[in-house]
Amino acid sequence: MPRTPSHVWIHFRSANLEGKAVYSCKYCAKTYVKNATKMQQHIAKCPKFSQNSKQATPDKSSSASLRCENDSDSDTLSSAPGHSGIGGLFDSMDERSQRNADECFARAMYATGSPLMLTSNVYWKRFLNVLRPSYIPSTSHALSTHLLDGEFNRVQAKVKQTLDKAECISVISDGWSNVRGQGIINYIVTTPQPVFYKSTDTKHNRHTGSYIADELKAVISDLGPEKVCALVTDNAANMKVAWAHVKETYPHITTIGCAAHALNRLLKDIMALNTMNTLYKTAKQVVKYVKGKQVASAIYLSKQKEKNKNATLKLPSITRWSGVVLMYHSLLEGKESLQEMAISQTAAIESAIKRILLDDMFWEKVTGSLRILKPIAAAIAKIEGDTAILSDVKYLFAELKEEMQTVLPASLLLQAEETAVVKSLEKHQEFCTKPIHAAAYMLDPKYEKSILSAEEIRSAYTVITALSHRLGLDEGKVLGSLAKYRTKQGLWEWDGIWQSCQHISASTWWKGLCGSEALAPVASIILQIPPTSAASECSWSLLGNTHTKVRNRLTNAREEKLVAIRANLRLFEPDTEPSWTRLDSDTEDEEESDMEDVNEVQEEANET
Repeated sequence: MPRTPSHVWIHFRSANLEGKAVYSCKYCAKTYVKNATKMQQHIAKCPKFSQNSKQATPDKSSSASLRCENDSDSDTLSSAPGHSGIGGLFDSMDERSQRNADECFARAMYATGSPLMLTSNVYWKRFLNVLRPSYIPSTSHALSTHLLDGEFNRVQAKVKQTLDKAECISVISDGWSNVRGQGIINYIVTTPQPVFYKSTDTKHNRHTGSYIADELKAVISDLGPEKVCALVTDNAANMKVAWAHVKETYPHITTIGCAAHALNRLLKDIMALNTMNTLYKTAKQVVKYVKGKQVASAIYLSKQKEKNKNATLKLPSITRWSGVVLMYHSLLEGKESLQEMAISQTAAIESAIKRILLDDMFWEKVTGSLRILKPIAAAIAKIEGDTAILSDVKYLFAELKEEMQTVLPASLLLQAEETAVVKSLEKHQEFCTKPIHAAAYMLDPKYEKSILSAEEIRSAYTVITALSHRLGLDEGKVLGSLAKYRTKQGLWEWDGIWQSCQHISASTWWKGLCGSEALAPVASIILQIPPTSAASECSWSLLGNTHTKVRNRLTNAREEKLVAIRANLRLFEPDTEPSWTRLDSDTEDEEESDMEDVNEVQEEANET
């Protein structure tokens, strides 16, 4: 393969001297036999070059022409970055600049989850050489060893600084299996901003309650037990056993069930009812058929386009039952196009699918089911939000109870199924609401409506008193401050202070505007505890996007470093732009999460 010509040739004229090809400098007429290295050295020292550099430097058109010629003559460049052209001759980087460039480039690689072999690609080499001819990009070995370790240590130092500043922290834990089927447990610490703390490979250990408890206690010990105020997990049986062990060692730590997990379990229970399950299977059959059949899919999309609609049919997530709501919504949005397709002569729709699409009862059931499912899905979305706090759990369950009392009597469910929905709601509310939730609701200034029972109010007082004692506060003064807060006396007589709570977080409201009150330290701590383990779910997305089938040789230790860097780089960015270090691929896509089902349908269609 021919080598790419050096730019040095544009500064020399070719000639023939006694049958030999020679080249003379355009500026001083110095003559050389063909030798690019010596000619480059000459141009660098040519006394007349600096006087003529303006004329000697090729204009943009000639440079572009030369680049095009190079690209056409050779598909690749030399493996080492060349000092090509005038820029390459005089551009240089000292050791410090090279090191800084390496660190910035490595950070960009880690932040985006880019493959560490990227710098071996000839086009990346060419691109970097154009930006800075003298920059020698890091090798994949450097990116996976000392540069990775250096950035990981830098980020870990920031994590430690963040944790040291936090007045109270909560630990979130969840388990997962990586692409190799190995058990991984990750630990997120909220300050209240979520911080990826670490992940552990469980190896041959079974995820028993005692094993998980020992791991959790080790993490709590490392963090400092006096700073840990809560532990948030799902409601698996082994987690409940682990709770008991943790509480035995650290009685002051509150164990909390993930509210989002409980609501997802509620949806699962509802979808298991015969009426709901039958409709779900029918609706999914329709969506899979239309998405999996090439002709049907093309006709449907063309009819949607005629109506200026971009909405496509969506399959539900295989892990989140709230995706059923998206599927039903997509069906209703495309109802007109689907029914037109069903009666179209060119579509050749199967009779069973055609019968479903033209059945008014089917569409009535979809609409009725949405009335039941939509409030629960909306509650999940809200409780998983970045600003959700413990008080929201109490409020959302109260809202759901009222909503179910309205929609269930008008639903298509059987009487026994309606009763089952109510019981399931009560069961999952009992799991994820505790006295600390009542205390949080009582202390959240944005919730003025009284929904707490007398028993819940007493339990909230107990929580507040116990936390006051642990913080070394005067319990009498704290309860006195609570009395003034609840009756809007003293500091809380002013209407403006209540209006301000709509614009700032509840914990900031207490610390910033009510910091002089004895109740403030207690309230700010309770209102910083996360209501869900959603932060852990986000870390699984990063883990899944980092350790893929393509990168399945990645060691767990290196994976942990890559994920820790990617998750915690936002600690260096302003709070106003938390998404700067995130990519769209870092969040779960409901439609793509069930693509395996679509592929199965397409494979079946190909076989037939």
